[in-house]
Amino acid sequence: MNNNITFLNIVAEYCNTPADEITNDMRFIEDLGFSSLDFMTFLGDLEDTFDVEVDEDEIVDIHTIEDAIKYLDSLTTHVASV
Repeated sequence: MNNNITFLNIVAEYCNTPADEITNDMRFIEDLGFSSLDFMTFLGDLEDTFDVEVDEDEIVDIHTIEDAIKYLDSLTTHVASV
């Protein structure tokens, strides 16, 4: 299973939208109904699943699925290159 599918399955655990219906332009709060607590817990799940560390200063710029995928890709690419 690739990282994007795993990522979307984690997102789907926090909302009423199936993973295969989640699109890159969906916003976590406005479109998927995440609360701020949901979002923080979701980030913790990403850290555990992908073995990365999320920088709290950078997550304020994550609003959409695409934003999060790009950020996760940057983290996993950095980990792979270390």
